[in-house]
Amino acid sequence: MREMLVELEEDLQYINVASSKNKKEHGMIRLVLSCMADAEEISNLTPKDVIEKKLEGVPVHYVYLRKGRRVRRYPIDRRTYLTLRELSASIGKRSKIFDYSEREIDSIIQKYSPKNRKYNLKTLLRAVKTIISDNLLGKSAEDLDSMSSEELIDFMQDFHPMFSGMWDLDRDDVAFDYFQMLSERYGISGYSEMAEISGESVERIEKLMKRKWFQNYMVS
Repeated sequence: MREMLVELEEDLQYINVASSKNKKEHGMIRLVLSCMADAEEISNLTPKDVIEKKLEGVPVHYVYLRKGRRVRRYPIDRRTYLTLRELSASIGKRSKIFDYSEREIDSIIQKYSPKNRKYNLKTLLRAVKTIISDNLLGKSAEDLDSMSSEELIDFMQDFHPMFSGMWDLDRDDVAFDYFQMLSERYGISGYSEMAEISGESVERIEKLMKRKWFQNYMVS
């Protein structure tokens, strides 16, 4: 079970990182990964649904997800918020941020999936819910809807990898583990191929991998 969860996390990180080369597609994927939005909720999202509020002086970011008569307010991580705000900058407040059909959403997700495991919206949502449920002590991701706003914020900040930056590559330690995973799991060892997948520069990848190798050598 633990090995399966590790592989799922690696897949989700792979998809998030690989999609970063296209801002709009990346924003859509971040919305799915951050708050498990389905096709209708993605399609209905407008700039006025992407908000920032302060909770005890600390900025907190939300989206309002709309499906039929149901509206749910869901916390998102800061980078997802900034991405959605950037996508919203050139359109009206009531315009749709994403104009994808469900088939187009599936195609986008498949495009950024690992070669040996193709995801669509349904399977991507299932994978995110599996990761989240692992931290809910026997409950399911659906139980998040019964949490108060404050409880949900605390839970997501403590346990969702998007909030801690574990599915992005800003931190050098996280980036190194990601490139090491590409090498060990997928047999990708060339820096140029790693750069093509991740959108990171060859120079950064080479610097990270060589520095970590030297640190490991000095410890051994």
